[in-house]
Amino acid sequence: MKKIVPAFPILLVLLLGLAAAAPAFDLTILHVNDTHSYLEATPETLSLDGARTGVLLGGWARLATAVDRVRAGGGNVALLHAGDAVQGGLYFLRYGGEPEMRLLDRLGFDAMTLGNHEFDRGTAFLAGMLRQTKVPVVDANVGAPGAPALAERLRPYVVLDYAGERVGVVGLTTADTRFTSSPGPGVTFADEAASARAAVAGLTAMGVNKIILLTHVGLARDEQLAAEVPGVDVIVGGHSHTLLGDGAKLGALGLNPAAPYPVKVKGPDGGDVPVVTAWKWARVLGRLDVTFDDKGRVTACAARPLLLAADEFQRKDAAGNRVPLAGDVLAGAERAVRASGVADVVPEQAATLAFLAPYDRGVEAMRRDVVGRAAADLPHIRVPGVTPAGLDLPHGSLLAPLVARSMLARLARTGEPADLALLNTGGVRESILRGDISVGTAYTVLPFNNTIFLLAMPGRTLRAALEYGVTRGNGAFPAVAGARYTADMTRPEGQRITRVEVLRDGAWQPLEPDQTYRVATNAYLAGGGDGYAMLKDVPDRYDTGFVDAQAFIDLVRAESPLAPPTDTGVTYIPAK
Repeated sequence: MKKIVPAFPILLVLLLGLAAAAPAFDLTILHVNDTHSYLEATPETLSLDGARTGVLLGGWARLATAVDRVRAGGGNVALLHAGDAVQGGLYFLRYGGEPEMRLLDRLGFDAMTLGNHEFDRGTAFLAGMLRQTKVPVVDANVGAPGAPALAERLRPYVVLDYAGERVGVVGLTTADTRFTSSPGPGVTFADEAASARAAVAGLTAMGVNKIILLTHVGLARDEQLAAEVPGVDVIVGGHSHTLLGDGAKLGALGLNPAAPYPVKVKGPDGGDVPVVTAWKWARVLGRLDVTFDDKGRVTACAARPLLLAADEFQRKDAAGNRVPLAGDVLAGAERAVRASGVADVVPEQAATLAFLAPYDRGVEAMRRDVVGRAAADLPHIRVPGVTPAGLDLPHGSLLAPLVARSMLARLARTGEPADLALLNTGGVRESILRGDISVGTAYTVLPFNNTIFLLAMPGRTLRAALEYGVTRGNGAFPAVAGARYTADMTRPEGQRITRVEVLRDGAWQPLEPDQTYRVATNAYLAGGGDGYAMLKDVPDRYDTGFVDAQAFIDLVRAESPLAPPTDTGVTYIPAK
């Protein structure tokens, strides 16, 4: 006899089975951060087919194409900006954020959070700038009790709706903004973790169970938040300019990611929280494809960040001059980019190019804008000695110390001043002749778009850097401001720096090996460029986001007519 199973249990089993098979929700998160007004592509050197190759990366017209391609593939897409949309390029100097804000609308960003550099010109300026975009501005830890025009643009979070599936996006800005920028007295910055917990609780009470933190606090702080704040599913960050990705594939291109994309952190709920960030300057379109179950838990994520390359490549010829690639060599470079698995040659979107065209013309005109004068010639030489023109500079460049001083002056206007500045003389490319100094002059002298880093290091590390630099010579030779040193090249390697002094409280003090000094330097040296490995290894570091050329422009404007320094900070005893 067949056993008859009651209908109710069968129905119950069917219902349970349907519940277990509840459809998942897939979301593609696209993101950028720290675009810093670089609306055009920026130069980088990659390794392609085994050769060092100059290439242009990023640019908003290229970014627009990449975003359109993803959206054309269908599905649920969120486009997020993790702060520092402005401050860096000439566009911001001339237009005060207008094209940056309008581009956020044109590309259809779903949310942005504020970076510290959004506050650089004060709260009233920021409020006015934000009126030029309709993108929701999310900041759970920023209050503006004394700035109602800004307060009306801020909200702790936004809820994105995808046919009934709701995703909460909570914004956070580094609380250090009160020191590293100029927000003014009407703005407050609360603790990031406490603010995130409160915002997540608010979303949870609304029934939103898929929550993204959109932060401008830096990767290390993002990892702490992922471990501390319950209810967070994904963190999309900025501020630290960190390159994440496949170490082998990016390494083959000559790039060195700090960690995989995403970084996975064990959250307080027991699951892994993926943490992502997208380097800087819209060079990378971050992409994380996330699958949520019906309870809002992340069950899978696929990493697909993309390095956006132009179709223009250069290599040095036999004479050391950079020349464009053509023919089969060009085709080979393009194939190498496409075959990398982490980059692609992406065309620029015509509509965005047309939008930018009048701004481009204004920026080109600005390059001719005079910002001050040089009272006398400011000749530059890498290592103290005689210039090719026969000018004797026994204590080195008369221009590099001024560039170093401009870095000190820029940081002195924040709550994070430096004790001294250290610069490689190869970072300064031209002399300046007596007469007018234009914006174009500054960007010719300092063409690398280097941001200013602040490193905290013991005196012994600084001395080691000076020892290395004077021995390496050429473009690695160190220029300084706020410090002075003697290099005796008649002595053995490792013993050539015989005196180092730092200017503190208006008096010269000997460098103490165990004392910590705050050193301003450029991004190139901070990353170990010119072989300064000891600087790359300094753990206590901060990328201020300020560009060296703009800091120099500020110095010219403040001190015009700019005079040669009376003391370069270098006493140089040449080898016999």
